[in-house]
Amino acid sequence: MEKLKTFTDNRGSLTIAEEGIDVPFRIQRVYWIHGVPEGEERGKHSNKVSSEFVVAVSGSVDITLEDINGRTTYHLDAKDKGLLIPPDTWDEIRNFSPDAVLLVLASHSYDESTYIHSYDEFLKHIGK
Repeated sequence: MEKLKTFTDNRGSLTIAEEGIDVPFRIQRVYWIHGVPEGEERGKHSNKVSSEFVVAVSGSVDITLEDINGRTTYHLDAKDKGLLIPPDTWDEIRNFSPDAVLLVLASHSYDESTYIHSYDEFLKHIGK
């Protein structure tokens, strides 16, 4: 996880994520996931070309990432921490708190043909 620069004073806090510094790619798409009902999961896919940088700007979520090196689960619950999801990484997003808002900065525009939705196909794609 990446610690983001935060500036706090009597007016509140300002946290920044800069392209090319904190976010290691050119940002082509921004979206956010929110209002996820209790017990529901998101993700469960991999992208062949796009990187994503995610921040829980409200609430908390758990993100499990899997690549050729194995699986790791991250708990995002701070507005000043971001997680990089590189291409060829399977992601599973779960345990959304009721107030969770997950901000996603992506390196590419949406293209359905670049996604892998089958876990078995993902394992074949990465050679496992």
